[in-house]
Parts: sequence; C-alpha cells; structure tokens
Amino acid sequence: MLFGRDMPGKAQRAQWGREFVEARSPYALVAGMLGIAAPIDGLIFVPLSLAAIVLAVLGWRHIDRNPGLLGKRLCVLGAVGGVIGCALFVGLRVWDG
Repeated sequence: MLFGRDMPGKAQRAQWGREFVEARSPYALVAGMLGIAAPIDGLIFVPLSLAAIVLAVLGWRHIDRNPGLLGKRLCVLGAVGGVIGCALFVGLRVWDG
C-alpha cells in the first residue's frame, strides 16, 4: 500500500520473491551477497571476504546434498568475490609496505 492505495502486481512480485528465496540454498544466498561486498571490504580488511569463501563452499555442499536446491552460481559469485577481496587486501598491504 502506497498512500492508501494497493499497488498493482504487488502480490505477484512478493510471490516471485518468496519462490526465488525458497528454491535456493540459504548459504548460497548469503555467499552471493557477501561476494558482491567482499571486493569493497577487501580494501579495508578481510572478514567479509573469508566469510564469502566459507559460505560459498558450505552452500555448494548443501546444494550437492539437496538436489532440488538452486544457487551454484551464487556460490561461484561468493567464492570469486571473496578471492578478489583477499587478493586486494594482500596486494594493498604488500604495495603499501
């Protein structure tokens, strides 16, 4: 409801979002989000980068154990983003001295 009016298609969008989340591994969803934030965080310190890598591995294993779940691309995003974040951190520390 926006200003007292129902928005057209709001229920359909909510249903689509619910189905999207329920079809994917929760580890993969978080790994994907952290994978996006990890390169930015890698400029400062490493925790999000490491968390993205760990959750990507956990998500991949969770998906392998539960064949009905989706999210392997989110796991790849998390792992790649985490590795980039760690590489940025190490590179900047070595370059800075």
